[in-house]
Amino acid sequence: MADNVLERALTDLLSIYMNYDDTTIERLLIDPNRVEKERVIKLDDLEVLIYSNDHNPPHFHVKAKGKNIDAKFLIETGEFMKGEIDSKNLKRIKAYYMSPKTKIIMQLIWDKRLQNQHANK
Repeated sequence: MADNVLERALTDLLSIYMNYDDTTIERLLIDPNRVEKERVIKLDDLEVLIYSNDHNPPHFHVKAKGKNIDAKFLIETGEFMKGEIDSKNLKRIKAYYMSPKTKIIMQLIWDKRLQNQHANK
């Protein structure tokens, strides 16, 4: 079952970013002062997000509306940084992160946003 969830998650993730053209990506990332949330994926009721003007270290957010979930995780290791998340959903995020593709894609998103910030200074 975990493999099926990961497969669905990665399919959704890739479809979001593979469908963006260069112009859309540049528009989303060109203004470093604009807080643009990049939805990486939605896992049922959980949203995995990277913000375009966020601070180091490279990390992603997990949020859920209607639940007390608002947490941060390191992109490098998937380690929980801080915030609120229950143990069931923490396990879901860890399972999602276990795919090597997840880390690669998140790092690419983070690096692209940094490149655009430096290009616009």
